[in-house]
This record gives sequence, C-alpha cells and structure tokens, in this order.
Amino acid sequence: MSTQWWVVIAVVLVVIVVFAYLRSRRHQVSQTRELRMSAQEQGRAQSPAEEISQREDRRLGAMTAEDRAWETASLERHRERASRSAGGSATGETH
Repeated sequence: MSTQWWVVIAVVLVVIVVFAYLRSRRHQVSQTRELRMSAQEQGRAQSPAEEISQREDRRLGAMTAEDRAWETASLERHRERASRSAGGSATGETH
C-alpha cells in the first residue's frame, strides 16, 4: 500500500474515534441530566412555604457551629435594635 492509503486509513480511524467519543459524551450528559431531574423531583416541595422550609433546612445543614453562633448573635442584635427603636418611637425620642 502506498503512503496515501495509510493517511486515508488514519484519518478515517480518527474520525470514527471522534464520533464514538462525542456519542459517548452525549449519552453521559443526558444520563446526568436525567439523574439531576429525578433528584430535583424527589425534593420538590408541594407549596411555596414547604419549598422555603426545605431551602432553610439545607442552609442550616451546611452551616458550621461558628456560622450558627454568628447568626444567632446577629439576630439578637437586630431584635435589641428593633425593640429600642420601637420603644424610642413610642415615647417620642429620636436617635
């Protein structure tokens, strides 16, 4: 066989390998998409309130103890400011 035939055979083999890879990759992507969709459907909430509750549960589950302590302290500071502000406006004081 001449060199030209070897080049043609090599090019054809490369094209076949590329097509096989792309087909395999497309299958992997579709399979991943199906798995993701089924996972979302399993966690799907029945109402907006339930969805918010699930999101809050995920958020709290991802927090460290330090994060929770900081959030608790922050909420407490906010409550104190709000109660001072409500008390001050009821008596006519300004801050």
